Amino acid sequence: MIIERYDYFLLDLDRTIWDFDANANAAMEMLLDKWNPPIGDRNIFLERYEVINRRLWDDYEAGRIAKEYLRRERFHQTLRDHYGIDDADAAEQMGSDYLDFMALGDILMPGAREVLEAIAARDGKMAIVSNGFKEVQYRKLRVSKIDHFFRAVMISEEVGVHKPDPLIFQKALEALCGEGVEIDEKIKARTIMIGDDYPNDIVGAIEFGIASFYYNPFNKENPGNAVWHSRDLLSLLSD
Repeated sequence: MIIERYDYFLLDLDRTIWDFDANANAAMEMLLDKWNPPIGDRNIFLERYEVINRRLWDDYEAGRIAKEYLRRERFHQTLRDHYGIDDADAAEQMGSDYLDFMALGDILMPGAREVLEAIAARDGKMAIVSNGFKEVQYRKLRVSKIDHFFRAVMISEEVGVHKPDPLIFQKALEALCGEGVEIDEKIKARTIMIGDDYPNDIVGAIEFGIASFYYNPFNKENPGNAVWHSRDLLSLLSD
């Protein structure tokens, strides 16, 4: 098995372990049911929202905007620009409600729990490395009943840098190895990053000098520099 080659496992959360899209769709339905904005076709609203949300996330990960701005403006700009509803206060509350609903989601990616259990069975040491919001990511882990698998959780806003900055990978590995342990090349050779976001997860791992498993369930273009690549998480349990 691939996992037998490693002792330390750094894992992305959203769309790698936790099914972001399924849980986000459920959260958005709850949000729109609560607020009932005059948007007509919800599918069209979601398409417009996703374009704005992705742009704002790019700005957030690049350090150009604060998370509070992202949380408010993804709803404010969608409603203002496409529906003529210019209410920043309501959009801010919608942003807060959306995160609350998101944290209720417990759907995992196919094979995720089996992989976590297999790593734990061989005493692999696991850490989450995420660019998500801290107040939501910890709740996702608890609600999904997978928090016990992880010896460390590294959230970008707590560390002070976003993936792919090598520092967040360094901090995660330090947390797994324990105080006073030097992160040398031998330890790095026994470490793998597992994630679905090539620029953040895989490029970050390469720059830090560790192996990577590019989980690509949607068959995106693969630049080909990951050590391992598959559309199936369960490939981690094969040769």
